[in-house]
Amino acid sequence: MAGSIGIFPRDICLLWTCISCHLCIAGICEEQLTDISPDHASSTFPGSIPPEQKDSWANTCNIRKINLPVDGHLPEADVPYIVSLPWERNSVLAGRLERDVLLNTMGNVTCTPSRAGSTRQGITEMKLHEYIHNWMSQELKRNAEENRYLFGEFGDQWAPLRDAYQRPPCHNCAGSAAAITIGLGGLHSGAPWHFHDATFVEVLHGAKHFALLPPGDPAIPEIDIAIKHISQLHWHREKRPAMELNGSLSRLQECVISRGEILYFPNKWHHGAVNLDTYTAFVSTFIDSSHINTSPAKRMQPGAFSFRS
Repeated sequence: MAGSIGIFPRDICLLWTCISCHLCIAGICEEQLTDISPDHASSTFPGSIPPEQKDSWANTCNIRKINLPVDGHLPEADVPYIVSLPWERNSVLAGRLERDVLLNTMGNVTCTPSRAGSTRQGITEMKLHEYIHNWMSQELKRNAEENRYLFGEFGDQWAPLRDAYQRPPCHNCAGSAAAITIGLGGLHSGAPWHFHDATFVEVLHGAKHFALLPPGDPAIPEIDIAIKHISQLHWHREKRPAMELNGSLSRLQECVISRGEILYFPNKWHHGAVNLDTYTAFVSTFIDSSHINTSPAKRMQPGAFSFRS
């Protein structure tokens, strides 16, 4: 089984370890979303994918895109969605995460990149400047265990950056109900297929492609085997075509997000990410499932938000 990322320091940072907690849904059911959606067919991503990136999957988007709900709160729904928010809301943090600025202000701070496999192992301590100069610029290796990926910094030195982040406007995104992590990746880096608690992901520099499958999808066992020793990029290029031909990926959802967009996906949805820029900086907000309020009064109603055309 592909790994799962634990997210809270009180859980001893059990990163990418299976979490058995149950997500009590506080959003709209899939049927309701489908009924009110005018169109969620595939579309072409208009962002700045590097010229050498010719993979067709990087130009496809079939994840629902919604408008910010009328009450200003993002739902913790049963299916993934993307919402656009004013990019200026996190302009301060985006400025601090610019490559040269980050090197000047935090280049000597310790970071803990790990092997970029489907389970987070092989954590290595190094200075941030070493990771940016020596690892982010490397060509991605086919064997994911030979790559390094910076994701999940809980150290005190990173606290000012985490505290500067304007969290997504969801009911459970504040305080101890959510954990904030900052990630940095080079071209084609990313986390291979895995799963964890419900999450909001926001890109502040660069772009990220996400592929997602719902819990229990019949394709997951085959993916779990295929992804053990290869990167997410190489899965797309080597394993995905055959699975598409035999119809195994009929429920796959995917899209590229860039600055100003937030991706939400629910608890235990399998997903893999590929960074599509030479410098991608992003923030993840992990929702502690035990904080989800299941009261019907707190659930979003079908007309509470609309889909973007």
